[in-house]
Amino acid sequence: MVAGAVLGAILAYAFQRAGGMAIGPEAFAPISVLWTLLFILATVLLVPVEQYVTREVASGRRALPHDLKPMWAMAAIAAALGGGFVAITLEDLFEGDWQYVAQIVLLMVGYALLFFGKGVLAGTRHFAKVGWVLIVENGARLGIGLIVIRLFADAPSLGWAMVAGGFAALALRWWRLDRGDLERPAAPARRFLAGYVGGTATSQILLAGAPLAVAALGGSPALISIVFITFTLFRAPMTFIFAVQGRILPYLVRLHHDGDDRRLGKIALGVVGAGAVLALVGSLVGWLVGSDVVALLFGSEFAPSRLVAGLAAGGVVAASAAQIASQTLVAEGRTPRLTVAWSGGLFVGLFVLLLVTGAPDLRVASAFASGEVAALVLMGLLAINR
Repeated sequence: MVAGAVLGAILAYAFQRAGGMAIGPEAFAPISVLWTLLFILATVLLVPVEQYVTREVASGRRALPHDLKPMWAMAAIAAALGGGFVAITLEDLFEGDWQYVAQIVLLMVGYALLFFGKGVLAGTRHFAKVGWVLIVENGARLGIGLIVIRLFADAPSLGWAMVAGGFAALALRWWRLDRGDLERPAAPARRFLAGYVGGTATSQILLAGAPLAVAALGGSPALISIVFITFTLFRAPMTFIFAVQGRILPYLVRLHHDGDDRRLGKIALGVVGAGAVLALVGSLVGWLVGSDVVALLFGSEFAPSRLVAGLAAGGVVAASAAQIASQTLVAEGRTPRLTVAWSGGLFVGLFVLLLVTGAPDLRVASAFASGEVAALVLMGLLAINR
């Protein structure tokens, strides 16, 4: 599972690098926004489905066919939001090409099935197969992407490669492993998902909304691509955690069912403390070498300033720690507290965004780092509060 997450991340960055270098920063801007939109919508609306399915299957209940209903409901909401956003911003961000509307809708369908499958596999403790899902998804996207680069070398073709990646995971036929008790009572999906979505919505505005915020502040298409590449590259710890958190959750669910909730609180507190220290270290490393790493991997035209790199790196580490700590609340079913923690972080981030002056990328990076640190502190307090 860990190997699959690492290799999947490498393949994802290879796709971005190949596409960005083939068509240039300005032409790549629609893919930057499409990828950001996919990440936000999938994390906000589809990761909660994966976590719900993982929790239920780990408890001994069968997910199919009952849990398909909330999955399709969330996928429909994601498709409507994504399609509406692309349609509204079509001329400004997507070069007036309606292909992107169809692509974001199909992306939501494909990734809804992918996240549901990951939940089944993690809940049944087939963790190696979760890794293969990530490898197949990212490998298919890269392989098709390289083909379309040679044939067409344009952004819409790269968008269709992204669509193919989500559906490719169906080749693993994960539904065959869903063999739990069909009669076992289910936890209320609506309450669980509503609390989780409220938390992830605010967290992903912080985590993945940087390119969109730069665009809203009047940043150029090239600056949007620079911020997208920087935050996507530095977001590797979060991407890794989202990929492997299904390995953590079954263990925490078992602690909860054994009545050991105090231990869950201690785990969360330890994660928050370690995360605060590592966030400082991450900021220093990002300031020292972050810009050079981006330039080395993607070219000097994509390199951010040293300060932006430092703020982005530190903020991502804080967000990673907060996400790990949040799994204790998910295991207990106290998902409404996620909304409180991430909303507090978002409020701090927006306040800093309005307070700080300067270039759009610096304002967004400052808001991001401040908001993630605030969310980390709140997550720890809410996890230990009984």
